[in-house]
Amino acid sequence: MLLMAADAPRYTMVAVNRAHAAAFRTTPEALQGQGLFEVFPDDPDPVTAAFLETIRRSLERAMATGKPDEMPVQPYAVVGADGVPDERFWGATQTPVLGPAGQITHILSSVRDVTAEVKERQATEARALLMREVDHRARNALTVVQSIVRLTEAEDVPAFKSVVQGRVEALARAQTSLARRKWEGAFLKDVIEAELAALAFPGAWRVSGPPTLLAPEKVQSMSMVLHELATNAAKYGALSTPNGAVDINWGHEPGERLVLAWSEDGGPPTQSPKRQGFGSRLIARLARQLGGEARYDWRPQGLRVELDVARSG
Repeated sequence: MLLMAADAPRYTMVAVNRAHAAAFRTTPEALQGQGLFEVFPDDPDPVTAAFLETIRRSLERAMATGKPDEMPVQPYAVVGADGVPDERFWGATQTPVLGPAGQITHILSSVRDVTAEVKERQATEARALLMREVDHRARNALTVVQSIVRLTEAEDVPAFKSVVQGRVEALARAQTSLARRKWEGAFLKDVIEAELAALAFPGAWRVSGPPTLLAPEKVQSMSMVLHELATNAAKYGALSTPNGAVDINWGHEPGERLVLAWSEDGGPPTQSPKRQGFGSRLIARLARQLGGEARYDWRPQGLRVELDVARSG
């Protein structure tokens, strides 16, 4: 509880109980006689400035109406005995105190530490958001798996099982990359290395490019594209021979574009396929989901694929 004189804009603190002083890590004696806003820094940080402005407006409303005003909850950190700021959330009710003639002489501020309530609400909202996100991603992953099973082509059952298993494992690696950063996205380098590590020997591939954080909705598609390229290279391209190698590099282009180049060298001679298989159709579809396209160059020394996609959105 805090009793202030109605001498706006100073709001002199007339009486402060120990509960109020203790909440802000001070004493009643240190506050009494000072203006309310005089105990705060002259050049407050943005959070403190917003806290002070909320208090000021609440007091002004109480003075203007003569009725109690409920101040919106605001964050404001208090510094503990160890000198470490402790984020707290505060609510307050400003109640005008009237004199004999009906004029406002003081304002009684009842301050509440509502940190526990706010943190519980935030935790509840976070849990609900996570549940919705997990449900959405699970449905999406199952839809992709269904498409893989339905559209995968193979000469026999063992080959079919091998192809499907590889593609499902690529999906699983994408989910792992997302989970590692709490579903906030994944770094492109990590996604590339996860796919190549599963299909190629160390030293058979090189990766270079600026740090690039993929948006959550792009990680799965990018992982699948890389899996198809790596699988093709392991079966027919540079990764199918001891001396073959793959070089993957990328750069940021104007207009929020990302251009990734996949270049194979040292493998069997390549030539453009006579028909487009499911892998190629899948890459084309995934590239569109990434906001771009894939371009192929069937060079004699090895396939080169350029993936031009949107960096965000």
